[in-house]
Amino acid sequence: ERVRDAARKIVKRLNITGPVNIQFVAKGTDVMCIECNVRASRSFPFVSKTMGVDYIEAATKAIVGEDTSDMNLPTLDTTDRPKGYVGVKAPMFSFTRLRGSDPVLGVEMASTGEVACFGASTEEAFLKALLSTGFQMPKKNIMVSVQGDLQDDFTHCAWQLHEIGYVLHATKKTAEILKKNRVPCKVVSYPTEEGTAEEPNASDMIKNDEICLVINIPTHNSKKLEDNYQMRRTAMDFGVPLLTNMNLVKMFSNAVYKHKKEKLTGLEAKTLFEHYEAESEGDAWTKPSEFH
Repeated sequence: ERVRDAARKIVKRLNITGPVNIQFVAKGTDVMCIECNVRASRSFPFVSKTMGVDYIEAATKAIVGEDTSDMNLPTLDTTDRPKGYVGVKAPMFSFTRLRGSDPVLGVEMASTGEVACFGASTEEAFLKALLSTGFQMPKKNIMVSVQGDLQDDFTHCAWQLHEIGYVLHATKKTAEILKKNRVPCKVVSYPTEEGTAEEPNASDMIKNDEICLVINIPTHNSKKLEDNYQMRRTAMDFGVPLLTNMNLVKMFSNAVYKHKKEKLTGLEAKTLFEHYEAESEGDAWTKPSEFH
């Protein structure tokens, strides 16, 4: 509600008519505006298709003073659109082409492409979007290395992955906390350490195609900077899927858990045109002769 109220005030104060891209940062109950651009963002067409509204036409009409009352436009308070499905947009990156770059994300824009998918639930739409970027669903072994101050958040994710049959291979400190919390895992040595039969080297396991997914989540408190970098970079160089964000890992573990336990269907993504062909007029927000 505070974001909606701030957006209204900003647009009114700046006297904006047409597309505007506002970025907010929220922490706890504090909400701050960090950027406001009078332009259409890359999310504009995604939101248009998801909500069944031709926002470009609406913006053009508004700019030239034409009436838009017949367009069934949603407002900032609209909560029931879309209905019956969820849209998720996933970024795509070019780290594999940027030799030596560190594939970890900050606040700056790093994606070089995006793909959007619809699903019957958030989990289904998320997995479809993720798979459509070229992400390969892990089959068995997952390597995990998570900064200590995130371990409480990560423990539940780790347990979910273990519950559905994945074998977790954790670096030493991560393994200590997982075992303390009774999450089974196997210990691996850091990339800069000599591997042994009991504790194989993390980078060697990735290179030898023994790992299907790498979860490496650093923070500003991380001390193993070189080890973390080598795990992330090796994953990129050898085509192993990589997750580096805690919220993303939570969403992934929840979605995969639900997929395995409840057998989510429809993870084979269809094109937008195939979706339109299967959609009845009653399901659509627009008439066949309108934007679709």
